[in-house]
Order: sequence, then C-alpha cells, then structure tokens
Amino acid sequence: MRIINEITVDIVKNAKDGDSIRSLATKIDFAYSAVYGWILELEKYGVVSLIRKGNKNVIKINNNLIYKKFKELDSAISSIEKDNLFWELIKTVKLKIRFVKGTAATIWTKGGFITGDFYDKIYFLEVKKKDVDSFKMILKENGIEYTEEEIIGKRPLIYIIPKEDFEIKIKDGLPIMPLKELVSWCKKLNFDNILEHLNLLYNLRLKAKYAEVSTNV
Repeated sequence: MRIINEITVDIVKNAKDGDSIRSLATKIDFAYSAVYGWILELEKYGVVSLIRKGNKNVIKINNNLIYKKFKELDSAISSIEKDNLFWELIKTVKLKIRFVKGTAATIWTKGGFITGDFYDKIYFLEVKKKDVDSFKMILKENGIEYTEEEIIGKRPLIYIIPKEDFEIKIKDGLPIMPLKELVSWCKKLNFDNILEHLNLLYNLRLKAKYAEVSTNV
C-alpha cells in the first residue's frame, strides 16, 4: 500500500497533538472512514500514535524520520504551488512594478541564462514607492514571502526595491526593465556571459566575450 497520497499528506500537514480523528477529518475535508484508515497505516510507520482519552482516541504526533520526510515533501509542494501562483499573479497586478537584475536577465534571455537567485526562486522587483504597501498586501494575501533587506529562507521570495519611477517593457506578459537598461547593468558588473546571450538573441552588436563568471544577482 502506498503510504504517500493526498490524504496522508493532508493528515501530516494538519494534525495536531490531541486532535480526534473526527475533528481532523472535518478539518481536512475527507470522510471519517478514510482518515481513520490512513491514521492506522501511519501508526504502523510510527508517524502518529492513537491514545485513548476518555471515550475517544486522540492523535499524538511522533516526530520520527518518516514524519520529517512528509513535512519536507509538503514544503516542496507548497513552494512549487506558490511559485506558479506568483507568476500568474504578476500578469494581473495593476500596480507599477517591473522585474530587474538577474530576474530580468533570465527573462530577457528566455531562460538561456539562469542566475543562481532565479534558480533558487528569489525574484527582484522594483515597485513604485506609492504602490509598495499595496503590493506587499497582495503578496501577503496569497502567502508569498517578500523582503526589502535580508534574504530569508522561505521560497519563493520576492525582493522588493522601492523606486520613485521607472520605464516598463512587457515581455511574455511580464513587466520588465527595458533591454537597454539591462545591458547597461550587465556592462557595469562585467557580466559578459549574460551579454553574449543577449547579443545572440537580439543582434545588439555588442563586443561581449563569454567568460565564466560566478553570479549571484
């Protein structure tokens, strides 16, 4: 029997010490019989225990290796779901925002060059100062983490850069810094590898020679 499925993932994600099976079934919106059956299976693997309390059985969480793996799986799934949500959300936001830095480089190169930050689901966005609070509220309502200072551990992570005003180009439905600005940024930081990708894609007639450069932009 497969121990990892939609019901067991929801059980591990939502169960708390002292929950009854009926209360947990109501919480995760599955039939009592299904939750009860899978609780018994999880008990075999030491993930939870059922303890008699009064006239009912309550759940005790056992923080064993399998429980931790369930939590890691849930975290990975949640990160992917939020990442997909973020990219769809950006296309509908009516505030003045644009992707910059390494995020813009990845988009302009059509994924031909992917920065370490982009791969790690850290995205850089300039936001017009008057729109910053509204943008933060949208992210918060959708459970998406953001920062203006230190890089924190949650992913995806939106790095907000407040700015008075800026020019926006739309590429593939996404608001982004103009190509000429990106080129200037790359030249300033000597990112010749990104410049070569841009040169090949857009025939910019740049004299960019490829070099292996370690980037974290």
